[in-house]
Order: sequence, then structure tokens, then C-alpha cells
Amino acid sequence: MKRKLVPDVVKSQELILVTEDTSVLTVSKLMAEKNIGAVLVVNHGDLVGIVTERDLNNKVLSTQIDAFETEVSAIMTRNPDTLPPDADAIEALTLMQSKHYRHLPITQGKRAVGIVSIRDLFKLAYEHLVEEVEFRDSLMRT
Repeated sequence: MKRKLVPDVVKSQELILVTEDTSVLTVSKLMAEKNIGAVLVVNHGDLVGIVTERDLNNKVLSTQIDAFETEVSAIMTRNPDTLPPDADAIEALTLMQSKHYRHLPITQGKRAVGIVSIRDLFKLAYEHLVEEVEFRDSLMRT
């Protein structure tokens, strides 16, 4: 069975969106408070970028820029790759594996409607493997 990103993988989530002029410090605090690894950056509702833990580490902490004074537009990944909600989970996994992404925005047109993480896809793969093992075990018992 093919699993679609929405609603099979991303069932319900509180989507955290910020604007380009949000401070890096605010974004970092949001990510810590919500225990998430990425936030999406929008301009009038359209996706323009993504900020990840990796961005915070590589572009802020390691360079010692002022997180309070720096706007997120200076460190975000602009025009990130995206997939539509009806994309298959395997499409997301393939793209994320090939490009070494841990987070991938889901968009409807230019509008951000979700974000899928490698953890979401791992959970799906784990559930699938457990189902296979249970099915195999049930066949062996009969």
C-alpha cells in the first residue's frame, strides 16, 4: 500500500511558521520550546525558506554571529525542495536520503501545509516492519 505524506505520514501537526525578519534567537527558542528540528519561513503565506538545527549550528553557533540581531533570512535555506501532500512516503524518503535532508516541507502550490521529518518516515518504516514480522509469525503458527 502506498502511503501518502498527508494524511498517512503527517497526520496532525502544529505547523510553526515565521517571517524572514524574525530573529534567529526567537527561532531557536521556538524550536527548543516546541522540541522540533526545523521551522518554515514564509512571506505572505508563501514558503520562502527553512531553518533547521543544522543551520543554527553551522551558520550561527560556529560563526558566533549575534542571534538576537540577526534575522532568520540571513541563515535560512532559501527555496527548499518540497513535495505536495499527495506525494508518496517513498518519494520523500528518496529525496531526503539523496540530499541528506532531515526535514522536508510539504506544500500546496507555494503554501506551506506541513513538514515531514526523517523521524516521521522512520516511524512509518518501523510500523511496516513490525506488521511484516507479525504477519510472518502468524503464517508460521498455522
